[in-house]
Amino acid sequence: MGVDAFQERLRDAIARVPDDASRPPPDARVGAVLALFESTDRGPGVVLTRRRRDLRSHPGQLSFPGGRVDTGETFEQAALREAREEIALRTESVEIFGTAPTFYIPPSRFWVVPVVGWWRDRHRLDPNPWEVDEVLHVPLVTLVQDERLRWVSLSERGAAWAWQLDDDLLWGATAMLVAALLDVVSPGWAGGRRPTDLGRDCQVRPWEHFPSWQPPLRLQGIPEVAAAAVPVVGSRQARQVVRLLQDDAGVSFAQVLEHAARPVTEAVRQLAGGDVSGVAVTVLAGPGGNGAAGAAAARLLAAAGAHVAVWLTGALRVPDQLNVLRTAGVAVAPFGEGATAGDVVVDALLGVGARPPAHGAVAAAITWLQRHDVPVVAVDLPSGLHPDAGVVGPCVSADVTITLGAAKAALLDPAYRAYVGDLYLADLGVPADVWRRADVEPVTVFGRGPLVRLV
Repeated sequence: MGVDAFQERLRDAIARVPDDASRPPPDARVGAVLALFESTDRGPGVVLTRRRRDLRSHPGQLSFPGGRVDTGETFEQAALREAREEIALRTESVEIFGTAPTFYIPPSRFWVVPVVGWWRDRHRLDPNPWEVDEVLHVPLVTLVQDERLRWVSLSERGAAWAWQLDDDLLWGATAMLVAALLDVVSPGWAGGRRPTDLGRDCQVRPWEHFPSWQPPLRLQGIPEVAAAAVPVVGSRQARQVVRLLQDDAGVSFAQVLEHAARPVTEAVRQLAGGDVSGVAVTVLAGPGGNGAAGAAAARLLAAAGAHVAVWLTGALRVPDQLNVLRTAGVAVAPFGEGATAGDVVVDALLGVGARPPAHGAVAAAITWLQRHDVPVVAVDLPSGLHPDAGVVGPCVSADVTITLGAAKAALLDPAYRAYVGDLYLADLGVPADVWRRADVEPVTVFGRGPLVRLV
């Protein structure tokens, strides 16, 4: 396709984007990127950057220039500012066509507004050495070559396009945006194929090759334990341990809930700055054991002085908890339009017994949470992350996950690390004999305390 025809198609497509499609939710964490196109000796091209490999966020990846939108900035201003800071792009050299539809990046919990522009007056770019290793100029004709095409599995049921560009792999949110723009300006570029049609030989697992992303330390004073030293259980074993704990070891379900609730309460306290007095805490509680643990944490937080609201996506597993919560001054209501995020959110929607994808009120609660920029503590595992199957459907992205008793397989998979956040293991007081009956090696890492950080 010629440059003039490309510009015309792209400009026309952006002009037809509805206003509401390019507006992120009002309380969301919002970023803007500059999808900058140019004329090359091989036709239309796109300008990408390779991020430094020692950055904490998306190290070594190909991306568009961009970042968080500052207060008072328009999306266009933010995208151009970031491009100026990252690669010394002159603002006046760019013609802005408009904004493409906004999209959500679950791992980073950002809503991203793509600002689409044409680089009409090309000049030398100077990468900021603190952020960018190199600027890449990629002709679009390169992206339709079969030998460049790859695909990446983003969840059990989702796959996306990726491209092998010599030594660089274009994947993730940037690749998804590139694919969407190709669909607009060059319909049929993929020849009617879906990513998975390429076969296993073209599947890539980028997290195995890029520098390992490490979540920031969120809880202070917690001993660290190597994840490799902790037994890993699946859904069946995790549920069996809780049953044996009650049936054979004589531990009541109420006691199990207390064991689960206390470390969750401590996580909320630390995320709130060390004191929950007067802090607004929202607990999203499902109908299973996780919801009951969240309700128990709500009671403890209220007793400590927090203003707690519990939003239910189904009847609590322990009905008596309703009266206990109300007596403690906790607001309890079905999840709906009146829900507020507060200062910290506890995700207690789905546990090991649930089989995603989430649906109904649970799915609505997960989607609602994606629209709010607040710290999230997940009970046992982020809702939407199955211990065996991984991410299936909508999934919560947690800042802290407090997993209970033993580590679950999906929590340790690098593919899901950004959903899990900072991972901690809490002691449920399970005797060694109970572990053995469930065919699990006894967990013996709690000598220095009932909560450890898995590293």
